[in-house]
Amino acid sequence: MSYESIYNYIYEGEGRFGGLYKFLRRKQCKRKKEKTRKQGVKTILKERVSIHQRPEVVTNRERFGDWETDSVIFSGDNILSVQQERKSKVCRLHKCVDKTAQASEEALRDSIESLPAGMWLTITRDNGSENALHRETEVPSYFCDTYSSWQKGGVENLNGLIREYFPKRSNLDTVTERYIWEIQEKLNNRARKCLNYLTPNEVLASVM
Repeated sequence: MSYESIYNYIYEGEGRFGGLYKFLRRKQCKRKKEKTRKQGVKTILKERVSIHQRPEVVTNRERFGDWETDSVIFSGDNILSVQQERKSKVCRLHKCVDKTAQASEEALRDSIESLPAGMWLTITRDNGSENALHRETEVPSYFCDTYSSWQKGGVENLNGLIREYFPKRSNLDTVTERYIWEIQEKLNNRARKCLNYLTPNEVLASVM
C-alpha cells in the first residue's frame, strides 16, 4: 500500500471520523494542499556555482563532509540557521540575530567551527537572499536550481522535525541558544532507519 493511499484513508476515507491524524508526526487535522510558488523577483547571487557542477561523490553520499543548509523562518525577527550533513544526518542549529545575509553567514560559520577542520567539504544552498555572502565562507558552495528545494531534501526534511519543537508561529526572541542546542542534540541522538538505526552522533563518532 502506498503512502498516498494511507493519507487518503486518513483524510478522505473512513479514517477521517476516527481522528487518525493525531497519530501522524505533524498531527495536522487537514492535509495541506501543495501551493504554487509565486514567480517574484529572483535573487541574483554573485559567483553562484550550480548544483549540476557538484562532484558526483556528494550526490552519492560516499563520504563525510558534504552539508546542506537552509533557514527556518518564524514570527519574530530571528531565523534559525540549519545545516545537515548528507551522509551521517548530523545537524547544526544556530539562531540568527536577524534575517540579513551577514547574520546567516555568521551562524553558518559557528556551525563550521563546531567541528574539526576538514569536516566541511561542500555546502549545498538555495537561492535565497540570506546566501548572498556565500563567498565569505571558504567551503565550496553549490546552489540548487530555482524553486527546487527537493535538491537538498535532507535539510528540508529536518526542517519538518524542527517544527515539532518550534511551530511556525514561535518567537525565537525568547529562546536561548542553550535550548536550541538541546533540540539539536535530541535530533542528533534520534535513531534513523536510513542509518541502520544508528543515531547521527554515533555515525559522526565513527568517522572522527
